[in-house]
Amino acid sequence: MEPVLEIMRREDLLAFALFMVCWLGYETFVALSVRRGKGLPAAMQAWRRDWFSAAVERDNRIIDVQIVRSLAGNSAFMASTSIFVVGGLAAVFGASGQAVAVLNRFSFLIETSQDRFGLKIALLIFIFTFAFFRLAWSIRLHNNAAIVLGAIPQPELKDQRETGIARAAVAAELASLAARHYNGGVHSYYFGLAVCTWFLHPFAFMAASIWVVAILYRREFRSRALKTVRRR
Repeated sequence: MEPVLEIMRREDLLAFALFMVCWLGYETFVALSVRRGKGLPAAMQAWRRDWFSAAVERDNRIIDVQIVRSLAGNSAFMASTSIFVVGGLAAVFGASGQAVAVLNRFSFLIETSQDRFGLKIALLIFIFTFAFFRLAWSIRLHNNAAIVLGAIPQPELKDQRETGIARAAVAAELASLAARHYNGGVHSYYFGLAVCTWFLHPFAFMAASIWVVAILYRREFRSRALKTVRRR
């Protein structure tokens, strides 16, 4: 840690500490809010339970399979995008010397060094790699939910109704876990974009980190979307 402390300025370390508090703090806050039944993620979790409960009564579950496939496709798109982002960042990392020379030509940007620039790129690579793992796991969980959905007995088998309800609950829980990892991956994108402002100035990075938390909080806890899906 000593080389890193020597490389980074005091304001850089302060900005990084604030960023980690914002990111980890918000993820913890969302997880606790879901357990308490608050926020958009918790509201959608209730709708997923209703969705799979309704699937128990359907003879033809093609629409349910299509929904799961669409959700998995969204995760797959974001996961593949994160791989492209990591590849692009790795290329920039290899050309860090030229990039630093270009950035230092602009008087309105804070002067940087190759070591500082490399650490910032490494942080971005970590964030988008982390996003990939969460999104890839979301795909796997959606696939598992589809398998359990296929194991729900047909509604005409009255003697297996309890089994169908129990399996629908399992499928709903898997879909909710998949959504949780998908949301975590998307949050990583938001915070990754905040890191990009670090190349401008540490204070811009601090402001962007707080701004991202404010945007996510408003959309997930104070938005019209939440008012629309909230149970009355």
